[in-house]
Amino acid sequence: MTRKAWRVVGLALGGLVVLAGVFGLGVRWSSDHGPDVALPPVDAPPGQVVQAYLDAVNADDERVLRAVTTPAMFDGVREAWLDRGFVGLGPRSGFGDPTIVKVLSGDDVAEITGRDPDLVADVVVRFEARGHDDTIGPGAVTWSIELGRDTPTSRWLVYDQGEG
Repeated sequence: MTRKAWRVVGLALGGLVVLAGVFGLGVRWSSDHGPDVALPPVDAPPGQVVQAYLDAVNADDERVLRAVTTPAMFDGVREAWLDRGFVGLGPRSGFGDPTIVKVLSGDDVAEITGRDPDLVADVVVRFEARGHDDTIGPGAVTWSIELGRDTPTSRWLVYDQGEG
């Protein structure tokens, strides 16, 4: 083959590599970022807020995460999970099959927390942790997600979570 023919072959192969890379990024982007999550209304009950929270983590939807968490909680979730890869590894990462086991609010939670019963709630969820980092291992997990609000008419916000 002549030198000119080798250049043409090299350019063609280079073009294919670039196209494959662009296509690969498109596939990765679409698998990492699911559809937009619906923002629950301001008067949504704690269970609905927690469902939106779990869906937003799975979809890497920072818009909804910011709306349903306190600023400190948002920063922690972004740093621990979104930026370090607990989610974003495609459809096999994140919270698999999340189920709300029970919602505790009112006097049940106020006794434990010492806070006003209208301002605190606890939602127990069960899910399959797909993917893992140093804060959560893979497999079946039962978690308690704690919510609070400033007034009885303000939005519930996730402010803490943990095994339980």
